[in-house]
Amino acid sequence: MDVFRKLLIVRSFCLDRTLSQSRKYLSSSLGPRFADPVVLNYEDMLEESRPLSPIICFLSMGSDPTPSIEALAKKNLIRVSAISMGQGQEIHARKLIEKSLTEGSWVLLQNCHLGLDYMEEVTAQLMELERANEGFHEMFRLWITTEGHPHFPITLLQMSIKFTNEPPSGIRAGLKRTFNSMSLDLFDYSDSPLYLPLIYTTSFLHTIVQERRKFGALGWNIP
Repeated sequence: MDVFRKLLIVRSFCLDRTLSQSRKYLSSSLGPRFADPVVLNYEDMLEESRPLSPIICFLSMGSDPTPSIEALAKKNLIRVSAISMGQGQEIHARKLIEKSLTEGSWVLLQNCHLGLDYMEEVTAQLMELERANEGFHEMFRLWITTEGHPHFPITLLQMSIKFTNEPPSGIRAGLKRTFNSMSLDLFDYSDSPLYLPLIYTTSFLHTIVQERRKFGALGWNIP
């Protein structure tokens, strides 16, 4: 049988294996690169961004982009100020954005689904600056993290760069993401012959623990 007919049989008898077989079908039809997991590259995303185009991350369970954003800011020698949205946080967020627009630093607004009214205000402020074409620093960037919400401002989504930071699926993808987050300095930290195997086994364990999420409350990794 060809791969498509195998997919139909797997779909009929083993629903839990359908996703895996679907990847094989995509790989055979379009090529391996369409089935391989994509590792998010924050530097490429930063190059695409503009000062008045927010960068919005849709949150998923088990992944937080904050450390990656802070590491990117540190690498580019830029200060990033983070604030978690909620009741009464709009005042502090407003001051942070005003200050960063002048200084050219970054602002990270977390959990913005808890401050939807302020998101409308941010949209209007950015559109006004866009029309005036002045009053902002070229290095200014606004990062936003949010869960999906039906009342999130559509206009803000349309003017933004959007990405999701989902946990990788599969051992290979998990290890690939872990190793991509490491620097060469980390690998050169020790000359001990046990050091690199230790990094590998710790990374492997971390990936296994992440993979256990798909079994829900079964087993030892209860979310």
